[in-house]
Amino acid sequence: MKKNLKMIVAIGLLSVFTLLLTGCISIEMKVNKNGSCDLKYEIRTEGMVTLADAKQQLKSGVDEINEAAGKNVAKLKGIREKDGKIIADISISNLSYLDGGAFFGKYSDFAKEYPYDLEELWDAKSDEPVNKDNIKGAGGLNAVRISGIDTGAGDLTSFTLILPGNVKYISSNVTMVDDKTVTLGGGYGLVLYQRGGGAGWLLYVLIILVVAVVVILIAGKAKKGRSPGVSAAVPAATPVHTGAAASASSQAAADEEGEGVRYCPNCGTAQKKGAKFCSNCGGQITQ
Repeated sequence: MKKNLKMIVAIGLLSVFTLLLTGCISIEMKVNKNGSCDLKYEIRTEGMVTLADAKQQLKSGVDEINEAAGKNVAKLKGIREKDGKIIADISISNLSYLDGGAFFGKYSDFAKEYPYDLEELWDAKSDEPVNKDNIKGAGGLNAVRISGIDTGAGDLTSFTLILPGNVKYISSNVTMVDDKTVTLGGGYGLVLYQRGGGAGWLLYVLIILVVAVVVILIAGKAKKGRSPGVSAAVPAATPVHTGAAASASSQAAADEEGEGVRYCPNCGTAQKKGAKFCSNCGGQITQ
């Protein structure tokens, strides 16, 4: 039922150009991250259709599309005439409404619905064929499947597709313009692009840098909190009174001299026999 509805919507969208396409047409489709798209049509009518007629037909066609879908999925944003061309801007809420085979979504969902479309893919960078089993980073890829518009009148001269991320893989009828832009040939074209524009790795790098800075700041604060003085685990040296040291020295000298030891009346330090002045305090020793 969903595909039938999409087909009805597609027929309504294409039918609005039937009377306009007496010359040629260029289409630029910009795909947004949510699957919606903005279409820019440049139609060369060779003067056979007026701007007022074109506007009326486009508006009527967009109304029919929304009525068929049961909701507003298409909008005519503007129409103007410049240099012999009618330029129309139309927005679609999801590019899958363009036709029954159009697709927008994750690679994993696309692989279930259109597995055979993955048999012939090309690496967008190296332009080498790639087997579906060798697709890298499939979990981060989105798929866009879209067809050139068969108008039934005039010639579709160009169909440019602009993606919201870097293109990684393409089908054979898709040609690279730059990292995010391709052109489509006839039939359905498939583009696999990097969801998020390929910048996921940058987010991880930023997270790592932030964590590293936080760790360094915490370590710095912890270091400043420590006492710069002598560690408590190392006991301070016990001070020795100079008087006690001198007394010990004098006592040793007195022991060597034997009996007749005298003591200083001022500081009490033992003195050599016959000493008149204290070797410790310099005071006079009375006889």
